[in-house]
Amino acid sequence: MSEMDGHLTFFDGCVRTYGAVTRMMTEVWAAEFGKPMGMLSGSPKARFKEALDHFVRAMKDDGGPSGLDQKLRDAAKGDAVLRSLIDDGLSAQGGTLPPDVDDVPPSVFKQAIWDEALARVDGEDEAIDVDLDQFLRDVVKRVMDQMDWKRRINVGENRHFPRMLQWLREVEDESIQDEGIGFHLMNRGGGGRVAEYPTGPHGLKVRIDGDWL
Repeated sequence: MSEMDGHLTFFDGCVRTYGAVTRMMTEVWAAEFGKPMGMLSGSPKARFKEALDHFVRAMKDDGGPSGLDQKLRDAAKGDAVLRSLIDDGLSAQGGTLPPDVDDVPPSVFKQAIWDEALARVDGEDEAIDVDLDQFLRDVVKRVMDQMDWKRRINVGENRHFPRMLQWLREVEDESIQDEGIGFHLMNRGGGGRVAEYPTGPHGLKVRIDGDWL
């Protein structure tokens, strides 16, 4: 990433991402219009939404610069996380933004992890392995039901994954007992330690052992 290394992305998640993408948008705006966008206020997400609204209005204005949407996408093309946020924002066209993982209380997401893990090993005599991407999709379904959301959070190599990873590792730590681990994040191939800051769930799995949950 251009302004965020893996360590900062892991700990600051979507908050720092919103700040980075909003700065990028104001730079594109100044380059295209020859003047600053103006003061933005509120939370990092609110400032992003306000900046996005400026672009949406300008794109609807016949007298405005052409190709603004593509110029935003081009500015973010070197960063998959920022690009996903731009794409989601432009697809909303000034309406409600898609849900964000940082809109979910940590207790809700972590409880969904526990509930899904327990459901997976119900009736199992031995530990089971589940690909992390599929496990997270089922966790997200539980979160959507709890939050009463109609639009889902995407699972993959995107801005949501660092926060999901943080909560997965917290659950892993909480499941450690003297004799075993109930919930263990692993490489799908089984060998070696999981990278400290993996960029997405692919290539990872969770081993769930009901004896230690």
